[in-house]
Amino acid sequence: MVTSLLERLARAERSALQQVDELRTRLAEAEEQVQRLSITRQTLTLLADHDGEDEGRDAGEQPGLDPHDPEGATSPLPALRGWREQAVALLATAERPMRAREIVQALGRPDTRSQVEGMRSRLQRLVTDGWLRRDGSTREFWYRCRVSLGTSV
Repeated sequence: MVTSLLERLARAERSALQQVDELRTRLAEAEEQVQRLSITRQTLTLLADHDGEDEGRDAGEQPGLDPHDPEGATSPLPALRGWREQAVALLATAERPMRAREIVQALGRPDTRSQVEGMRSRLQRLVTDGWLRRDGSTREFWYRCRVSLGTSV
């Protein structure tokens, strides 16, 4: 009888430890999401602050374009809203190029096929508009921001 109680106790302990591990994993994921959202909020705030500071720029300089980018667009960049704005803010703060699925995940959206393809379409439009640059030669494209949010604005 004592042996069966000890076995039940051991099973209950293993189950509780497994739950603790799962909760720690979920907590780490939530903390990472909070950090990404905080960075995105800071970037969006920075973008909004720089929208009104156009008069301090040289006449020929364009807002937000990286002066070291030889492929810089020659016309002003169109305004951003919604997911497009969030994607540019995320890529502007990212340390490396990102794939469409990674961007969807980083923005806290479900990474279903429809969400990823919708984001890929938005990213392609941002490439066409001059906000982003697309790296890659096959179906796997990596997106990187062409704007500088810091000193060049």
